[in-house]
Amino acid sequence: MPVAGPQIANATFYTSFLFDVSDTIDLTKLRSIAGESAEPAPLRFRAAPTAEHIQFAVPPLGANLPPVALDGVTASARVKIYDYGVISIRFAFPYSGPWSGYIDLAIGLRAGDRLVSEARRVLDEILRDCASALGDPHPTLVEDYFTSALERLDVPLDAAALLDHYGAAIVGLMHAEHQPLAPAEQDETLRQHFSYLPDDLVVVQWDSAFIYDSKDNAEVLLDLLEFANSQLVEFRTYDAQLDAELDAIYAADVPPRPRWPLLHRRGTEERAQELRYLLVDIRELIDRASNALKIVGDAYYARVYRAVAKRLGLDVWQKQIESKLDSVGDVYRYLTDQAQTARGEFLELIVIVLIAIEIVVGILGLRH
Repeated sequence: MPVAGPQIANATFYTSFLFDVSDTIDLTKLRSIAGESAEPAPLRFRAAPTAEHIQFAVPPLGANLPPVALDGVTASARVKIYDYGVISIRFAFPYSGPWSGYIDLAIGLRAGDRLVSEARRVLDEILRDCASALGDPHPTLVEDYFTSALERLDVPLDAAALLDHYGAAIVGLMHAEHQPLAPAEQDETLRQHFSYLPDDLVVVQWDSAFIYDSKDNAEVLLDLLEFANSQLVEFRTYDAQLDAELDAIYAADVPPRPRWPLLHRRGTEERAQELRYLLVDIRELIDRASNALKIVGDAYYARVYRAVAKRLGLDVWQKQIESKLDSVGDVYRYLTDQAQTARGEFLELIVIVLIAIEIVVGILGLRH
């Protein structure tokens, strides 16, 4: 039997695509994005004393883009550009009607690759404007995230009643499933939920979220969700870079100690320098992405952000990257030791040659 939910008076289905396009983006060089005026997009909170607890270190630039149409449904579009090389493209599809129709909308938008193709088309337009601001562009990685935001129901409900009576419907919407999921899966999906007031609710999953709140407050939560996903796509980029470097190292770049190390000293030193630059660059970029959001205290939004970060496994990704950085660091130290050993042997050889020359010169002098 399909899940049943309340009649929806006003809702929006958001699809967010986070593209990691370069190591950095110089926001000071951007005055417009895809022909639209760009302006700083700091977090704007509800009327509560929490704004000082969480904020961007460097606010991204944001701009509203022309609407897009997919299968007869028109969506508004917004872009946000972060200084650590990530571009976010968000589509917003309005909806009102039965709960089952909202699930149909979610299923249709999440199926196939039409939506990400449209996002990539918009991205290409943006990159043409941003080309001069990109620092060290690299192959693009993408993360997507889907958010169901309910602003108003035909019959008002508070958060507790919505969870108690329609928990299965919320889970079905988040998973884009008409049939009720197993009780264990429902419990796991609803485990991370938060309410600031009795009549608002947010539930977070690793690939989707549910928000029951006003449009303005939902915007703040959407920004937090997008920021967490921007960190995820950053970590994926660093992880891929380190995988490629380690594959190259294991394949050929760290052979056994050569028979004639003097002949390989320069190449070893150059390879060690390359690895040192890689280590410094990635650690700097990780710090930039990790510290992009300043969180102090235990504010409501900070708790939501930490829950999303945990769902996305950001701590696991960071530990994995640190482990690979340690492996690259071990190789760097090995190459450095090899180069120093070769340099020492080279100096010893010079000393021996000089002594031999001095001996030969002395013998020749005695013979004359």
